[in-house]
Amino acid sequence: MKSHRNPPTRLSRKLAVLGGVALLCTAALAVAGETVIRTPHGDIAAIDAPKSQQLNARTAAAHPFASARQRAAVQPMVWVDRDAKVAPATQAELADTLVRTAGSAPGGNAPAFGNYLARNHFRATWDKLEALDARQPAAPISALGGEKDGAHYAYSRFPGNYYTSQWKAAPWNKIGKLYFTKPDGSGSYCTAQVSSGNSVLTTAAHCVYTFGAGFNSNFLFVPAERYGEAPYGKFGWSTARVPTNWITYGTRRWDVAVIKLTGEQTSGLPVINYVGWLGRAWNQPYSLYTYSHGYASNLSTQYTNICAGQTYDSPTEGTNVVVQGCDMTYGASGGAWLINYTPNSSAGNQVNSVVSGPHIGAFGTAWVGARFNDDNIVALCTAIGC
Repeated sequence: MKSHRNPPTRLSRKLAVLGGVALLCTAALAVAGETVIRTPHGDIAAIDAPKSQQLNARTAAAHPFASARQRAAVQPMVWVDRDAKVAPATQAELADTLVRTAGSAPGGNAPAFGNYLARNHFRATWDKLEALDARQPAAPISALGGEKDGAHYAYSRFPGNYYTSQWKAAPWNKIGKLYFTKPDGSGSYCTAQVSSGNSVLTTAAHCVYTFGAGFNSNFLFVPAERYGEAPYGKFGWSTARVPTNWITYGTRRWDVAVIKLTGEQTSGLPVINYVGWLGRAWNQPYSLYTYSHGYASNLSTQYTNICAGQTYDSPTEGTNVVVQGCDMTYGASGGAWLINYTPNSSAGNQVNSVVSGPHIGAFGTAWVGARFNDDNIVALCTAIGC
């Protein structure tokens, strides 16, 4: 594997021998403070935010994504050509012989006054969005009117938080845009969602750690972002976690990450006080009816879209990867794949995967995500405290 000019870090020195072969981490970490956390299910790379990135009212204005204008200039995260960038996985890395027990964690409601609180804290934003709502259709279009793409990748697509009835309600208001700075200094964004009562986001690992380059930085989460506005405020971060296997292999089954948020930059309140959180599920069957979400730039960067359809496994993608038909592309990375979809409720709505990238040979037709299991989401949550 190719080497880098940066000196090795503690993380690269600590990577374990896997399948009897000593593996050297190919990427030097871009931000100081990285460690490795050992869990019963695998090793997790951890990074803590510098104090300058743990937003508060005093530092908020200096953040690179502070204003709607700055955020509008950010380009979506582009999917990497795996043939060119990602090291091939070994047979040991692809194997999955353990018997897995299915598990889940419930979502949770914000306090009953969450929307009232947000409207008072961010009054100008709510006034602007509600004025926009008055000029839009009152009800969402039917999922039955969505687009189809053949027998193998059949799906329906429809808007997510585009409508008044959805941007203020569960599960849609718990999903938002995640902004960050890549190791090369450029800004980008992905989709992420609040998935824990401890204000922890789930997203894709490639949105947190750029394979072959290092950790991203300056994370800023805007729940339910719509037309560039932040109806529930903006949140910095305190710590992030990715599997060390993502750093080593960069393959789809490890493309999951978690980020713990700090309080809202002006009010100081946790994100769950405004929007609550989604549930999680792991070790579930490969084939489930799933609703996948994302701020896909090929459709609109201004609101989310949803693809609804059956998931399945694919021999070409390997173990612990699920496939679903969908025509969304860049910007949707990290978006929730929800099972037990329950509109206007915090019951059900469990994140079972997140958007990783296109299915092999099916760009813009089908995409894939890491199947949540003990090795990725359970290990990550153990390491960060979901």
